[in-house]
Amino acid sequence: MAYLYFFFNNAGLPSGLLYTNLLSPFFYIWLVYKKKQPILWLFLFFLIPFDFIHVMLGVEWKSFLVSNALFLSTYIFAYSFHYFIQNYADIGSLFRKILLANFSFTIIACLVYFTPYKETLWYLNKFTESVEGFYRLSLLTFEASYYSFIFAPIAIYYLLKILLRMNKTSSMGLLVLVCVPLLLSLSLGVLGALIISFFLLYLFHFKKIFYKKGFFSWLVLGLFVFVNVFIVLIVFFPDNVLFIRLMNIYNGIDTSTRGRTTESFGIAWKVASEKSIWFGSGLGQVKILAYDVVKKYYNYWGSLEVVRIPNSIAETLAIFGVFGLILRFGLIFYLFFKTKVFNNYYRTVLFTFVFIYQFTGSYITSHVEYVIWILVFSSAFKNFDITKSPNQDSQQMLSE
Repeated sequence: MAYLYFFFNNAGLPSGLLYTNLLSPFFYIWLVYKKKQPILWLFLFFLIPFDFIHVMLGVEWKSFLVSNALFLSTYIFAYSFHYFIQNYADIGSLFRKILLANFSFTIIACLVYFTPYKETLWYLNKFTESVEGFYRLSLLTFEASYYSFIFAPIAIYYLLKILLRMNKTSSMGLLVLVCVPLLLSLSLGVLGALIISFFLLYLFHFKKIFYKKGFFSWLVLGLFVFVNVFIVLIVFFPDNVLFIRLMNIYNGIDTSTRGRTTESFGIAWKVASEKSIWFGSGLGQVKILAYDVVKKYYNYWGSLEVVRIPNSIAETLAIFGVFGLILRFGLIFYLFFKTKVFNNYYRTVLFTFVFIYQFTGSYITSHVEYVIWILVFSSAFKNFDITKSPNQDSQQMLSE
């Protein structure tokens, strides 16, 4: 099931539909059998009042019902994953298998790149203004950023092991297994969130991390490599796509960045306002109302494909309004303190990462985002617990 989720979850399916959605009836039966009780009451307790209000405000019924079914299947999958992660004793071994399988698929993708079938495993799109037809690694997922997002929990897991000197295997080997796929997918949103997350971890746990044996050498090596690569790019490849993208972001002309951030929130606010800014427009209504909003407020006169909001916070606002956002952030911070995320290195980095990324991407029925949130609030990574003794940290991790 882990291989299906990570590598093949939407292979051959329409965009937005996953095999884990289609399998939700089986997940539900399995959960009821395991827990000996229904699992939907709490979910329906929050959803039904919103649905009732949206129906009273007016909805397009087909889209509304389909989206409700999709949202329900997402909840069942998330609940199933939560049950699994709380009862599975060898998550480290599972991560290791996925890491190795992912690198094997990456090697295959690199070979396929030189064949006419490269678009099967590589995502082709407009990378930024003036850069057309740029290929990024995506394997069998929707797009490169989705692939990076799904890989992020495993990348964080092994990068932490390396930085804290808590791995048994070669650090350079692990770096290759983790960094090559991330760099080939070149999702600046994921990479940026990862960098910020590790920086904040270091900032908040300066003494514990800085004085780890070997950490300073890794820090110096990382800075040395970064500076030298930067100099080589400036001197020999000043017009490389990364620099062009970064300059476009800085100048505010990168359409992807604007679409995932400021424009998403602008459209979301207007879509919610079409029905109710407090309760939103309802499930399945964004793609209907956003079309008219873009034409009405942005004076767009051409033909449009389906307009979506590629930002889970903005989409929450559009669908469930201000009250939906309050519930979302209230639940996030409640679980943050209840599960004491701050007492665990891995969960702290993962929390910071997904908290940042939700403002720049994802969507409200993203199985990947819910998996990450569940990992953040789980108790499955006790080997990363922060203790008073740095030596105890190392012994705890090495015993895994």
